[in-house]
Amino acid sequence: MSGIGMASSRDDADGQSKNAVVLQTTYASDITSEDKLKTTSTLAMTFKCPCIMCTFARVFMRWFHAGISKWSNLYQASNTVSRSEMVLDRNAYTVVKEGQAEVLFPSSKDVFYNPVQEFNRDLSVSVIRILAQQHQRNLREKKAKRQAKEAKLAENANKTAEDQRAKERVGKEELKESGESQDKEAHPANGGSQENGAEELKPGVKCETGLRVLEALAASGLRSCRFAREVGGLRQVVANDLSAAAVESMRRNVEHNGVQELVEPHQGDASMLMYGARKERFDVVDLDPYGSPAVFLDSAVQAVADGGVLQVTCTDLAILCGNAPETCHAKYGAMSVRSKMCHELALRIALQCVESHANRYGRYIEPLLSVSADFYIRLFVRIHTSAGKVKLSASKLSNCLVCSGCDSWRLQPLCRVTWNGPNAKYSLPVPLADGDKCPHCGFATHLCGPLWSAPLHDAGFVTELLESLKEGELNTYKRMVGVLSVIREELPDVPLYYDAGRLASTCRLSVPPMLDLRSALLNAGHRVSGSHCNASAIKTDAPAEFVWSVIRAWEVLHPAKRENIPAGSPAATLLAKPAPDGVSFIRHPEANPKSRELQLRRFQQNPEPHWGPKARAKTSISHEAMQAKQSRNQGKKRKRRDGSASSPPPEESVKRERTEVEADGKTEPEDATTDGARKDSTRGDGVKGTDQMEVVSSES
Repeated sequence: MSGIGMASSRDDADGQSKNAVVLQTTYASDITSEDKLKTTSTLAMTFKCPCIMCTFARVFMRWFHAGISKWSNLYQASNTVSRSEMVLDRNAYTVVKEGQAEVLFPSSKDVFYNPVQEFNRDLSVSVIRILAQQHQRNLREKKAKRQAKEAKLAENANKTAEDQRAKERVGKEELKESGESQDKEAHPANGGSQENGAEELKPGVKCETGLRVLEALAASGLRSCRFAREVGGLRQVVANDLSAAAVESMRRNVEHNGVQELVEPHQGDASMLMYGARKERFDVVDLDPYGSPAVFLDSAVQAVADGGVLQVTCTDLAILCGNAPETCHAKYGAMSVRSKMCHELALRIALQCVESHANRYGRYIEPLLSVSADFYIRLFVRIHTSAGKVKLSASKLSNCLVCSGCDSWRLQPLCRVTWNGPNAKYSLPVPLADGDKCPHCGFATHLCGPLWSAPLHDAGFVTELLESLKEGELNTYKRMVGVLSVIREELPDVPLYYDAGRLASTCRLSVPPMLDLRSALLNAGHRVSGSHCNASAIKTDAPAEFVWSVIRAWEVLHPAKRENIPAGSPAATLLAKPAPDGVSFIRHPEANPKSRELQLRRFQQNPEPHWGPKARAKTSISHEAMQAKQSRNQGKKRKRRDGSASSPPPEESVKRERTEVEADGKTEPEDATTDGARKDSTRGDGVKGTDQMEVVSSES
């Protein structure tokens, strides 16, 4: 804070409150005038002459002195209230600790913190660690190649005098470089020798050859502080936000965590900042907006250095999963569809959108890791620049035909590529046969896409990331190990999946055990895996016709009630075909995946009530005001629908009902259940409002 008579003192780390400080300013002009009045009065009182004139003078001086003192006191009092009395609000800070970082939130403000997304932030920290280590390895490899080339030139420079002079020049350059390297070893930029390996990188210490990271939408700066305190090998972390209050909060949190050397708060429009970074690009750009990141993607793909990584979060999962296909097309340039495989469709639609933005500037993406978790998806893509490889992007995209009756799907690539040695020939795709009807049940099909049909992950990167995790280092360690293990087991070249429950419900059957379904596919020679997007997913390279043959074979063992299946339904059409003889449900040794056998935490349970995306941050409304507003609006839509008049707050209505009951001479209300339900409903809204703020002051 700043202002006349205001002072600030640093809060303790534990967030304990301090009393309000009242500072008063004393003005020298007021003191001087008062002293002058006292001096004048004293001089007047020294005259003891008993004549009438002197007596009148003494009375006049007393009256004049009293009047002037009165007006002086009034002026000083008014001046003190309006100018000199300042109250410095030192309410308690709410301390939120996550990982190795702490962020401070004033208790009188809203706190936009969602603990459910801690998995998102832990994953980002772990990924940037791997990127920093890879960056240092690449620098060492380049230096080794350069030194080997120079050594080879020096070795071949012994035949002629000209070669000898060249050898001398190379020797001088080597001496110069060796002197510089000795200076660097004497004063290492990262607190240790970079030649010893990436393990020597120390978090919190600036590395002159490290990564430059941009968090375009930083809010409180928690993610940036975690990067600085938990990731070694960073040169700079720019934390940007458009809100001045958010930037001020970032500065406070950066100072509190002691990472001023690494984290640079910046206020400005995220898109303009990334557009301006095209000359000096960032190695890592992190986008975690509220809702869709579509408006930032055009600038983000230009702000990432060649070979750098773009990290994107999409929290508008309902749009990507098919609830609003027209909105999905407006934001992501693709049509979505509602189905059991919608979460993987969401990943592939978002990747297609990032790829389309990158292609406009002669760039293409390489997905390192794509995760669907909770209420959002998280993408980690490496961006390269190559005009030739951009042409292959069309072959990585496909449209998807999804049956409206049985949820069967087929992919239609946007482009076909045939290779003649190193040369590629591109041709238009051929339409699928019976594209408007499902070949299995005869129902109409829906067209969605285009979507990314290439692999979602880099298997080598996922393995390196999984092996780098250490138990006890992150709060979500068990979940990260489980999710990454399932991702590593996924079939990389098989897009989309079938849902075991959907397959069974379509044919009015009991759901087969997952191990039986997987065994039937493996016994037939097909590959099969699960998916981290869905606990009951069956990802296989078997054709859809064989998958339905497995379901028909299961129906032979567990017959359906044919009399309850209406004619013309998908179940009637699918079960009308004879069951094959070659399907075996004998337990296959590879049917149980390692992640399931080890009982890893593969799929997250709901962590808490109201765990979804929180309300957008409103820093101008206090938590108490939000609670009062929610209390007033309780049951507002129901009252409008019923046409009833506005009723008093729930507390007053409850008191009124109890008073009426007591007046009737009853010991307890007859509608105790209804009254209890009203109380629970009111409390539920209070919980929801608290979850939206997430953290409130300890005093409340």
